[in-house]
Formats: sequence, C-alpha cells, structure tokens
Amino acid sequence: MESSSDGHKLAKTASGLRMIPVSDMFASPFALSEPQWVSDKDCNACESCKKSFDFFNRRHHCRRCGLCFCDNCTHYVLPLKRMYFMDPVRHCYDCAVISKAETEFYEKSIPALTQGTLMSVSEVTADSSKSFGEFDCKLSKDHRILKLVHTKKSKADANPPKIILSKLLEVKFIITDSGDAGIQRTPAGFKITYKDEEDSAITHSLILRAVEPKSSLPWLSSFQKAIKMLFEARNVA
Repeated sequence: MESSSDGHKLAKTASGLRMIPVSDMFASPFALSEPQWVSDKDCNACESCKKSFDFFNRRHHCRRCGLCFCDNCTHYVLPLKRMYFMDPVRHCYDCAVISKAETEFYEKSIPALTQGTLMSVSEVTADSSKSFGEFDCKLSKDHRILKLVHTKKSKADANPPKIILSKLLEVKFIITDSGDAGIQRTPAGFKITYKDEEDSAITHSLILRAVEPKSSLPWLSSFQKAIKMLFEARNVA
C-alpha cells in the first residue's frame, strides 16, 4: 500500500484500486463501506436476468452491492467516489442509477459547497441566543468540516464552535413560505446540532441563515443533498 500526504493510502483489492483513509479521522462523512462480495459458489445465475453461469456466461460482481451478474447486466461502468475507487467500476443497473445521481452531486454540489455562501450565525441554548455576525460558510476540501470563515461583519470576539460533520446529531432546515399557492418552498437556512470537537458529552446548536437567500439557494440545496447522503451513510454502516 502507498500512503499519501492527505491521510489516505492506495489499496489494491479484487474490486479495483481505492484511495482509502488511514483512519476514521480522515474518512469522508459521505463514504460507504465496500460490500462483501457474494461467493461464486453461492451464485449460479445472474441476479438480474436469471441466466445461468457457465464457461461462456461468466460471473461479475457489482462493486456497489456485491451481488453476482452476467457481463451484460453489469456493463454500466461509473465512478464510485463514496467507496474511494480511483477509476470507474462495474455496476448493476439499479446501483448505476444511484451512482449516476451521486456523481452529479460530486461534480456540481461539492464545488458549490466548497465555494461557500454568506450566512448569519447565532448560537442557541435552552434559554438564550448569541449572535456571532456574518460568516462565509463553506465545506472543507476534504468534506469533513463545515468551515465558518470570518468576514468584516463577523463580531470581533466571535468564535463559533468547530463543526465536524461526523459529529452532527441533527439538522433542521428553515424553509421560506411565501403563502402563495403553487410557489415552491425553499430553504433559507438551518439549525445544526452537533457534538463538541473534544468533549462528546457537550453539544452545540447553531442557527445559520442566508444573508441573501436567493443567491444562497444553490448552496443550501446542495447542503440538503449532502446531509441526506451523510445520514444515509451512517444508516448503511
């Protein structure tokens, strides 16, 4: 295995080349575990078309679900970033549909999230609220941290608790409602509850509202997708 400087190492497996994290500290919050492949002796026919395997009709495994398929039913070769694959890999049809949508997330939503958007930030407790001012809210390059970067409108003594995505407990989106029938309701911000970076017994709650909701909509929509994938990854794990 070959290690890199960003906390990942190159691993060669039966599935293909993967750049996996050296520890959970470097793991993406969106990552999925590689599935256990169904043993060849336990699959006599393609999971999809049901055609029996023989010398000419060979077995192939979908890299996302680990089930056995024939070549024709796994001809979908797509990126699978959530499992750290370096190159596009074989998928069955059902998994290909999911991975195609996720590829769009990595190609469009991740760049929007890392670019950032301007948010007003407040810390809330059971009986009080403290404003920190305005911050540039952006996803870190390794996707692990939601960064709050000071701006000219941040309060001088403002120091919001660090948001590590793996420590998220709950995210509730603030939805605008114009009251007009037929007009789509859109996110204008969110309340985020998470564990302290160093003491997991301590929790923090922040409310982040878009300073300019219309221009922040692409970022907020991308963040909604990110949160869905994050909690999905936890449920699968």
